[in-house]
Amino acid sequence: MTSLIFSPRTEAALASLKENLPHALLLTGLSGAGLYTTARMLTDKKLEMTIKPTDREGNVDSSPKGIIRAKQIRQLIEHAVKKTSNQRYYIVDDADQMNHTAQNAFLKLLEEPPEHVSFILTSHTPHKLLPTILSRVQRITLDPISSVQSQALLSAHDVTSERDQSQMLFLAQGLPATLTRLALDQQYFQAASTSIRDARTLLQGDAVARIQLIESYQKDRAQTLALLQSAQRIVRHSLSTQPSSDIITTADRLATAYDRIAANGNIRLQLMGFIV
Repeated sequence: MTSLIFSPRTEAALASLKENLPHALLLTGLSGAGLYTTARMLTDKKLEMTIKPTDREGNVDSSPKGIIRAKQIRQLIEHAVKKTSNQRYYIVDDADQMNHTAQNAFLKLLEEPPEHVSFILTSHTPHKLLPTILSRVQRITLDPISSVQSQALLSAHDVTSERDQSQMLFLAQGLPATLTRLALDQQYFQAASTSIRDARTLLQGDAVARIQLIESYQKDRAQTLALLQSAQRIVRHSLSTQPSSDIITTADRLATAYDRIAANGNIRLQLMGFIV
């Protein structure tokens, strides 16, 4: 039903949900865990509507700048409250990108949920959702898969080069959707490899190399965010193998820089602030 592979714990949790979905479910996990694909799997081809972040013109915008607006939630409400005896499913993808007005409108829907309706929310940063929304949803976190499962997934996609396998395993770090994309999209793989190389320079390079790197990235917000995500992958790997207070501090500073740049902060200023 899906090309994703799940950890045993996640597989068991999803199997139990498949039999009886709650009226509101929140899927969380790292970017690349396959939240939206999993949400689609759970709807069993009975999906009525998907709400996604958009730009000002109403085009789907999957970047951190995308917003789910109150107008979109009102359209969802209008559709969901129609009476029916058939089970219906609605997905709110990247639900944490609902603005405050949209979240309050959605909260009212959760407080008085229509019959025969299930809402599936996805979020990589659930702490951005209102506590009152979080208290009204059942939550499942999609765990990374094991190294054995990752190897099996690459084999299924006919990745035979040991060098490519090694790079993809490091880049994906157990995230099945990312691993699948790396295996199937050579251009994405090359871009991700370059991003990791530059992230190592950001974290470990000398002062001149780091400043030059910042100068090359300062005009591209999307590429900068990808760079910071790559740096976060490196730091997560370091934390799993040799945890220390310094690495934890670096992780916190990376998260702060990412959030500020995603919120339209000055790219050069935030990156310089990170390396100082």
